[in-house]
Amino acid sequence: MDNMMPRLPRYYYKILAVLFVISLFVFKFYSLYDHINNLDKTKTVPGKVDAYQFTHTFIHSAYYYPSSKSLGDNAVALVTTMNKRTVWKITDYKINLIGTNQSTSVTRQASDPVPVFFREHRLFERCDYLLIMAQSNLLDNMYKLEIEAEGVVVEVTKARSNDKIPIKKPIYIAPKPVVFCVSPQFAAEQWQTFLVQVHVSEKYGAHLHLYIVSMVESYFNLIREYEKLGLVSIEPWLTIKFPMTDGPYLEPNRNVELRNQAAAHTDCLLMYKESASFVGILDMDDILIPYNANSYYEEFEREYAGDWLISALHYDKYDYKTIKMADLSSQSLSAIVKNAERLNTKDTGKSFLRPERFNSTWSHWSRAAEKQPIYFDEHGQKLEKPLFRTLKTIGTNGMFHLKNMNLRSLEDLKGSKIPLNPTDNATQIISEIDLEDIDEDMKRMLSLPQISQFATYLPREEFYMPIIFNCYNQSFYHIRDMNQMRPDILCVNAYSCDLPQREDMPCVHSDANYHSGPAMWPITYHFATESYFSRDIGCYQ
Repeated sequence: MDNMMPRLPRYYYKILAVLFVISLFVFKFYSLYDHINNLDKTKTVPGKVDAYQFTHTFIHSAYYYPSSKSLGDNAVALVTTMNKRTVWKITDYKINLIGTNQSTSVTRQASDPVPVFFREHRLFERCDYLLIMAQSNLLDNMYKLEIEAEGVVVEVTKARSNDKIPIKKPIYIAPKPVVFCVSPQFAAEQWQTFLVQVHVSEKYGAHLHLYIVSMVESYFNLIREYEKLGLVSIEPWLTIKFPMTDGPYLEPNRNVELRNQAAAHTDCLLMYKESASFVGILDMDDILIPYNANSYYEEFEREYAGDWLISALHYDKYDYKTIKMADLSSQSLSAIVKNAERLNTKDTGKSFLRPERFNSTWSHWSRAAEKQPIYFDEHGQKLEKPLFRTLKTIGTNGMFHLKNMNLRSLEDLKGSKIPLNPTDNATQIISEIDLEDIDEDMKRMLSLPQISQFATYLPREEFYMPIIFNCYNQSFYHIRDMNQMRPDILCVNAYSCDLPQREDMPCVHSDANYHSGPAMWPITYHFATESYFSRDIGCYQ
């Protein structure tokens, strides 16, 4: 009994129990606080996106302007598809643009007033990748541009190279004062639409610049002949690829709006920025016919009316259904117009602009242009407070949108009236004289041996059109038509469309030599050189 511990007072055990409960509460509290704190570091705040992530960017094109009316001297412009998680705080990153000539170099940091980053998409939208146009001013006679971050460099060069981003030359002499930039074509087979677009554009004084992802080969060869005649320019629009990465990444083509049409239109705008008087942003089936004017130039000049605060002219798209004919020699704009029936729907309109007023553009208008403050008036005098340009919607004219074209034979055609202008329901959308002139020109062109040879090869039935339409309808058309399109919920994209291939309908597809720059923080840059059209890929996006 002598070795037994003395018995403690009862109140002592009560004190120990209270201390145990308090320590347990403190432990639980700090564990919960630490868990909540960590959650706050990783979760996405509604309406915002996470920043400071390792991301990838595809550079579509890089331009250098020794002198520019709107960009200034020694200007550089990069057209990119960038992950919006990098865009969110891009000026916080230590990214440098370094320009070099024979005697010196100049460095611009991302946090400087220049470079400027033009963004056409809103960060709350669902698509994870978006167009970013980066613009800066460097030095005379620059032959090399470098993008540097933390000592790691990727190079842009004028010289032909297989491992450096090529500098693209702007066009200083435009084929015509008006250039229409046509959205990238994929699995394209409806050649009748192209004939309408190219002959109407030729009549009223516009040159077509087409981007092609994929196209039925016979249709492509037809366009090639028109290119040789100087009526159209074509170039590949490339699928975005990140050839080499250090880890997983979000696939860009499925997570960007419609093959990043905005990047293609911005590339076209920059290409003709110094040479064209007006640039149009449109789809192949968007037909514009001047109202009370003999040319596009005349109409656009009239509508701008010398107003330097108009950013662009915006035309509504009025939907029509009409006919098309399978035989090349039977093509007639008169038949298409006089058999057209106005639908009850309208589509989002398109813009026509003075290129010096836009530095980038969305597929319909430029959101960035209207957010850009103007500090000087048209005479170069400093303003007391900055002004902003605005879009002018044209109330006297609209676009003849060939939404549905159904195959018919000449014997089935019954139309005899030219539709009325949808903006006034009084005047015709085109005169009988102009219709006859265009038909005559089309007949003459289609009878040329180098073009008539395609009569037996061009598609005579629809294959890809119904597949693409049904896919688009399931993906977003039906939501849009019910006015329930939510850009914060839906990324308008149809890259997952299943496009079966046919051996009897070979296609050409854009391709290039793809490259990845060295791994960089926060952005690794990817690019392509030596783009071309391949006959070994098929009709895919």
